[in-house]
Amino acid sequence: MAGSIQKIGKKFRVTKELGKDQNGKRQREYVYASTESEAKKLLAEFEYNQQRNLLVQTSEITVLEFFEHWLDNYVKYNCEKTTEYGYRNIIFKHIAPYLGHIPLQKLQPSHIQQYYKYLMDEKGLSPNTVHKHHANIRKALDYGLKQQFLYRNVADAVSLPRRRKFEGHSYTKEQLVLLLEKVKETKLELPVTLSIYLGLRREEICGLKWKSIDFNNCTLQIQEVRTSAGKDVVVKAPKTEKSKRTLFLNNEVIEVLQKTLEQQRSFKQTLGKDYIDSEYVFTRDDGKPYRVNSITERFNEFIQRNNFPKARLHDLRHSFASVLYEEGVDLLAISQALGHSDISTTSRIYTHRFDKTHKSTVSAMSNALRKE
Repeated sequence: MAGSIQKIGKKFRVTKELGKDQNGKRQREYVYASTESEAKKLLAEFEYNQQRNLLVQTSEITVLEFFEHWLDNYVKYNCEKTTEYGYRNIIFKHIAPYLGHIPLQKLQPSHIQQYYKYLMDEKGLSPNTVHKHHANIRKALDYGLKQQFLYRNVADAVSLPRRRKFEGHSYTKEQLVLLLEKVKETKLELPVTLSIYLGLRREEICGLKWKSIDFNNCTLQIQEVRTSAGKDVVVKAPKTEKSKRTLFLNNEVIEVLQKTLEQQRSFKQTLGKDYIDSEYVFTRDDGKPYRVNSITERFNEFIQRNNFPKARLHDLRHSFASVLYEEGVDLLAISQALGHSDISTTSRIYTHRFDKTHKSTVSAMSNALRKE
């Protein structure tokens, strides 16, 4: 028998017989389950792995040491730099202080469950953020399972809090017109214009280069993005193939782009050798591209100073989608303009805010019955 089950109080203890060490001393491992059926499942999994020579490593590696191993041997070679930065931030800022000292093979669902409770009750983090931590932990433990550090992924047994649906703010057509008027001749005129008329993301605006703009054919191509990973700036291809797209430039956008180009040429002539020819569209007066987060900070300060309703720069992208929908543009065309991977993404994000009263649907039924 590879192990046994014993009821202790209200819990069920599973004893795993691991054989003997080099000194002939019997090795055992104990895990606890809340129900007998869960205990039987744990024992069955252990016996299955034992019979197929899939026993996990018996080292006393801690949770933190394991996560460091995962970062260095998997994440470093298989994930984007921005993703790696996000993982490292979660692991060393949150997971390590709370769970890092626990031996990996003794990590239980209850440890993780209490960690999520701690994140919300003590750290004040949202349920959505807890889901991000869970995705991180679960992915790492899946790797541990494949590498035989573990015999099961204990994160699968944890209950997650219900997500909160994030409601962005969309500006009305009248508010967008006023905003465009207010940002004229400011450094925000370019990013706001690109957000409102083309629905560009912040990283797409920051990564836009002049070589991607064709004034003759009135087109703009999204070929790469510029984002941040902590203090590091990352230039990379858009996340999905659908995000690589070509967009038509209307007269309003062309006018702002041409004005920006003339300003850059003027600064280049004035500064001479001190001008940095970065090839980016959205730059400082010396040609150096802006810090990625500065565009958001500038926008937040601007709308507050000018008494606009609170919104993020990204909400102008939501406004782009909402106005198009109100003007009768179909969802597929909006999805393609936004660069979503598929129409279901657009539907999930925007449909609930397009027509909350289902006016067009109900009106269509009314019109149909009038025809009879």
